[in-house]
Amino acid sequence: MNMPEKTELKGGLAKTKAQEMLFSELFRTYEHPLYTLALRLSKDDFVAKDIIQEVFLTLWTMREKLHEINNIEAYLFRITRFKVIKYLRKVSADDRLKEKIWIALKDLEEDGDARIEAREFDSILILAIAQLPAKRKQVYLLKNTEGKTYKDIAHEMKISQHTVKNHLSSASEAIRKFFDLTFKAIVVVLTTFWNM
Repeated sequence: MNMPEKTELKGGLAKTKAQEMLFSELFRTYEHPLYTLALRLSKDDFVAKDIIQEVFLTLWTMREKLHEINNIEAYLFRITRFKVIKYLRKVSADDRLKEKIWIALKDLEEDGDARIEAREFDSILILAIAQLPAKRKQVYLLKNTEGKTYKDIAHEMKISQHTVKNHLSSASEAIRKFFDLTFKAIVVVLTTFWNM
């Protein structure tokens, strides 16, 4: 009767060792790319490291089911994005952080997903700019797409530099609010999707 117990114990140890080796290999392969993604999205080294630790902790807790995952790379990147979004939702009241995050998303044009995200960012920015009153939109575009100075814009539009500054300030605030509402809507949709 002791023989089957020893065989089961040996089989269990072998399985555990194989899971540990697979986990170690996944960690070595994906730790840096996932960290890079988390850092680009969060713009915070400490947060990125913490998120990656959570990702691999999640992976470790489900090590028994790793064989059921068809594309482990896509799965790990999806978990990382989810954890970053979860973090961003917690800090969404901080406008400066959100602005850094949106800039980070725009800068992610190296890989395929990043290009999609950058196009989505640009689409949202275009919608935000389209919502601006005509003069404010014109001032914003002259400054941000043509790179004109306050003085040049004031001269071209026959308004004071102070008015240019006010238009830009109001435009930036309106765009930030538009992004804030859009960001919150995206978080709700993604959270609902991932919780299905």
